[in-house]
Amino acid sequence: MNFLSILHGSLERSSAGSRQTSQQVISMCRCSGRALFLGDEAVTPLLLKDAGYTVTAAVADEVRAQKAAQAGIDVLSVQRFELPDNSDEYDLLWYNGTVEFDGAAHRLEQLKSSCKKGAVVVYRALCWLIEPSPDTRRFCESRFGKLPQMDSVLLTAREAGFRTEDFYIAPRTDWTVNYYEPLLNAASEYKSVHGEDAAFGSGFGELSRETEMFELHCEEYSYVYYILKG
Repeated sequence: MNFLSILHGSLERSSAGSRQTSQQVISMCRCSGRALFLGDEAVTPLLLKDAGYTVTAAVADEVRAQKAAQAGIDVLSVQRFELPDNSDEYDLLWYNGTVEFDGAAHRLEQLKSSCKKGAVVVYRALCWLIEPSPDTRRFCESRFGKLPQMDSVLLTAREAGFRTEDFYIAPRTDWTVNYYEPLLNAASEYKSVHGEDAAFGSGFGELSRETEMFELHCEEYSYVYYILKG
C-alpha cells in the first residue's frame, strides 16, 4: 500500500468531489426508483437515499462499504469499478469513474449494455476542459493516465447509444477544499505519528507537486459528470 492509499483510508473520499456536487448532479437526474452507485466514497449513496431512491452501493473499499451499510445502504462487494451482474435492474446507474485505462468508449459501451432501457446513467470522468499546456499534459498523464477531451466524451456517449441529458463540471473547490486540504491535513497527522520515513518523504513530494499543478492549471482539467439516458 502506497502513501496516498494510506491517507485515503482516513478520508471521506479518495478523489476530488463534494456533497454539494453530488446533490447538484442528483437534482439533474430527474428520475426515481432504484439506484446503483459505484465509486470510491460512501457519501453519494446516502444523499441518493435522502433524495428518495432505494440505493445499493457497489464499493470495493471495505471501510467505506461498512459506513454505507451502517447507514442502511445495501452494499455489494465488488472489485474496484466492477459492474454487478444485475445492473440492468436499476433506474439510476451512477458510475463514479476516474480515468479509463481502456478508454471512455469501452466503459460507455459497457454501461450501455449493462443498464436497462430508459435508465439514467451518471458517468463521471476526469477530462481535459480545454487544450492543456504541455507541462500539464505530461504531469497529468504520468499521475492519472490518458485524459479524454470533455467534448469527445459527449460524442463517444452518443456513439455508444446514449442520449445526453446534461453534464456538470466539478468546481475548483471539489479539489481544493474537499480533497487536497483534507489530504494535506492527513499527511501532517501521519508525519506526527510516523515521522518523516521514506514513504512520507516521497509521497508528500508527489502530493505537493500535484496540488501545485492543480493550483496553476485548474482551468484545464476536472471531473465531468455526464447525465445520460440509456
